[in-house]
Amino acid sequence: MKTTQTTQTTQTTHTTNPRPSSGGSAKSLAVLIVLAAAVALVVIQFSVRQQTAPEEVEVEADGNDSTGTVAFLMEQQWLIQMKLAQVATSRLAPQITSTGRVVPAPQNQAFVAPSVGGIIRGQRLPRLGEQVREGQIIAVLTETPTAAESAQIDVEQIRMEAERRGLAQDRVEAEARIAFAESDLERAERLFEAGAYSERQLERADADEAIARAGLAAIDARLGALNVPVPVRTYELRAPISGAVVSVTKRFGEQVQAGEAILEIVNMDTVWVEVPVFERDLGRLQENPLATFTTPTFPGREFTTGDVIDAGDVIDEDTRAAMFVFELSNLDRSLRIGMQANLRLDAAEEVDTLLVPKEAVLDNEGTSIVYVLLSGEEFERRDVTLGDEYGDMVAIESGLDAGDRVVTQGAYQLKLQELQPANPGEHSHEV
Repeated sequence: MKTTQTTQTTQTTHTTNPRPSSGGSAKSLAVLIVLAAAVALVVIQFSVRQQTAPEEVEVEADGNDSTGTVAFLMEQQWLIQMKLAQVATSRLAPQITSTGRVVPAPQNQAFVAPSVGGIIRGQRLPRLGEQVREGQIIAVLTETPTAAESAQIDVEQIRMEAERRGLAQDRVEAEARIAFAESDLERAERLFEAGAYSERQLERADADEAIARAGLAAIDARLGALNVPVPVRTYELRAPISGAVVSVTKRFGEQVQAGEAILEIVNMDTVWVEVPVFERDLGRLQENPLATFTTPTFPGREFTTGDVIDAGDVIDEDTRAAMFVFELSNLDRSLRIGMQANLRLDAAEEVDTLLVPKEAVLDNEGTSIVYVLLSGEEFERRDVTLGDEYGDMVAIESGLDAGDRVVTQGAYQLKLQELQPANPGEHSHEV
């Protein structure tokens, strides 16, 4: 208080008794002092920030890495429409997984093959993938004889040629007999008119001439039969079933042997799925297991099989697995022959299983993580061990407890917040 009063008194004295020469110097000195103090203050603040900023960032990052907690304001949660799901316990059968493939059902598969050999004629062959109907003409074959048939035909041709030569000689003789019979008939007619021949003798001469002509006609008929070419035999190939052409092994104009397949037809209304089940898992299967599978073509779609066609009574010595065969409807033609099938089969026993939605699980450099709600604006990252999948749910073997609430929609934004944390005290709408 004394100091303040002294100063005020001094200022009053300076105001009451001003000195023009010394007053200007005092003002200039005061301005310089103020400017120097301001510059010094800026320099000190800049130096302090340069020295303390990296340490503060490092401490904050270390704190997030060690605790795994993330602050996420209500405004941010509303902006991304965050959703949570409660970890629940269910009695479920453990899953047995295996990889199989889609194959045609034998009753819906047919190979089109002729029963005789020949050359493909008549029309074009169906193209790969074309739909054909039962009874449709697939191809027309010009039948070709076999080797034995060819040998027999050659022998027959030699015999026919020899017969033709003999008949040619017989025809010459028959023509000579006709000429003699005609001459004898003319002589008999003259003698009959002269009264030297009886009517009976005339009739005999006329009959001889007719017999000679009939003999020539028979020889000509036999020669005509021998000269008729062997008819070309054709064979029609028809589709035994309706379906799609999945393979074509021959082309138009190509030779095909008896029993050799020209093309393959598969009806895709019903297909089979073959899957190996390892020997160690056979004892865990239900009596008639229900199989669910996905394919790389439709990763988000699940197919459920029907009846078990084959329960795998034989174990392969190399793979130590039994082949199971399942049948399922495929009226929409989604599945194709040879397609990979990633199957899941239910085991016989049921156990208590923790389940969370798949969308709650994120990958963090090879580790599966989820974010658990701690309080209204605070979440905790937890490493979890995943188990079997059940549709859009996944089993959790460790890392969570029943009743925990995990983030589903918005989990990725929490991960970004953890990697680049914003000041939790600032109610920002950035996510």
